[in-house]
Amino acid sequence: STRDWSSDVCSSDLGDKNIIAIADPHLGVVPGDVEEMIQFIGTLDPVDSDLLFLGDLFHIWAGPEKYHTSPVESMLAVLKNFRQQGGKVYLVVGNRDIFLAGHPQNKRLKNLPFDGIFPEYGFINLGGRQIMAVHGDTVNTLDTRYLKWRSTIRHPLFERFFDLMPSGWVKKIMFRLESDLQQTNLDYRKSFPVAEWDRFVDQVSADHSPGLLLCGHFHPKDLIVKKTGEMTAIVIPDWFKTGDCLRISSDLSYEQCRFRNG
Repeated sequence: STRDWSSDVCSSDLGDKNIIAIADPHLGVVPGDVEEMIQFIGTLDPVDSDLLFLGDLFHIWAGPEKYHTSPVESMLAVLKNFRQQGGKVYLVVGNRDIFLAGHPQNKRLKNLPFDGIFPEYGFINLGGRQIMAVHGDTVNTLDTRYLKWRSTIRHPLFERFFDLMPSGWVKKIMFRLESDLQQTNLDYRKSFPVAEWDRFVDQVSADHSPGLLLCGHFHPKDLIVKKTGEMTAIVIPDWFKTGDCLRISSDLSYEQCRFRNG
């Protein structure tokens, strides 16, 4: 089948800086996890490195300010400071990141500290070559139950309905959404969908042929690397369990890095 690439796309140019790609932090689950991420960002030089989050920045969160919790506010303040010091911050929308459509034109999202929010996927030019970033939750086209859930939660009417809820209900509903998400794709999370991944990679190579394709979502223990033509596709282990990230240089060479406090 032919995948539709016509949805919203952001394209950015990072020049010759390094990119630090982080997949699936799921912040807000383990005590101290936000502080740990803040410590890691403090080790980076914003002049030399930019941040790319491949989705699921928090365990569950909504973009507009009215929904932010204290951990979300703390993390976003650090990202704002990182940008003020010369760094750029990009986010690919994951299945746990909701109500983020239309940035930066969406006035409800104007204060979010991201240079770009990619609803589906984004392209970044680095050292004259192209990186494509995706979350990865639409790779497995066989997971129809999850894809229906995703379509519902991203529908504009769902956000309008959410806005009508009393503020005291919002947090309860958010955790209910997370619980529902956990039940949508139990069978498909038991193993990596190799055939679907191969099909996805081949199609990206044929349609765009970026130098690198970066993906999160699947939480592998180690890097999953597939080379097709001139493109290298990488599924990155999740920060949530491993503290891993990927440092990408201007020549598109990369190294897996690990950060854990203590």
